[in-house]
Amino acid sequence: MNRTALIDPQSLTWLELGEAQRLLIQQFPRLAFGLDLDGRVLWINPAGERALGFEPGELKDKPLIGTVLRREEIEARAAMLARELDARVPADASVFSARLRRGLVDEHAWVLRTKDGEPRTVNLSLGTLRAASGSVVGLLAVECEGQLPPDAPLALTHHDSLTGLPTRAVLQDRAEMAMQRAARAQTKVGVLLVELHGFEQLCEQHGASIGDDLLRATAGRLHFELRKTDSAARMPGGQFVAMLVDLHQVDEAERVAHKIAAALSNPVNTGVEVIKPRCRVGVAVYPDHGDQLLPLMEAANQALRTTDGQSELSVAVAAPVSR
Repeated sequence: MNRTALIDPQSLTWLELGEAQRLLIQQFPRLAFGLDLDGRVLWINPAGERALGFEPGELKDKPLIGTVLRREEIEARAAMLARELDARVPADASVFSARLRRGLVDEHAWVLRTKDGEPRTVNLSLGTLRAASGSVVGLLAVECEGQLPPDAPLALTHHDSLTGLPTRAVLQDRAEMAMQRAARAQTKVGVLLVELHGFEQLCEQHGASIGDDLLRATAGRLHFELRKTDSAARMPGGQFVAMLVDLHQVDEAERVAHKIAAALSNPVNTGVEVIKPRCRVGVAVYPDHGDQLLPLMEAANQALRTTDGQSELSVAVAAPVSR
């Protein structure tokens, strides 16, 4: 089956879509290819075929291991991942998804072999390739070393360029893994929708550069308030999403939300003037308010709206879901 992908430079959501998205991949100036979950090549862009010395379509349906990657390279990567993850990683196509399955970013320098057998070291960034339904159908690998030309059709990164926080697509993958673990361990996952109230009006009054300074400061404070096992991502406007793992009660997420609201409502000195933001947080918890990230974010947003017009209320928890 022929699979194509859309790369959204803001959200980095990899989806199986149509011809227009295939054209974007074809225009990418560096190596980009899709793999199925068994490590077979679904497609490779023209720049990648030229770089590796293959004819158009020659690599399609071929296993990457043994064609472009030598077995020794896979064995070395499996050993490295086993040490990093403290878990057994088979020396097969599992090496491409081992970090992604744990909600971790995967960027690694691979030694690829051209058709003539010449080694070529390429820094590849891996992401999940999803069907329109959202299910993972394969992997996307993109060469990410060095700077792209300013007019390149695709921008590829796992982190927001303004705040340094992971993108929403990274958070989506981490949320899936976290909820699977929570289901097995009978624990909960908290999703907090964090909003800087009046952010758009603030930007209109003080300018976009002050708004950017506020977003960077807010991201730093939010990251400080979370544990290493938790995650956060920037949303459009003055919103962020935080994910809390290994919870046992809904009120644990609520307590963290109050800490975040207090920390993010402290004055921010931008160097030009001091801004006094007001932070509000909507709280939703898996599995109490939903079983996927999007419904949980919607529940958190509905809770957030209950604070409208109430200056003293900064945190609200989603209403229980009828079963």
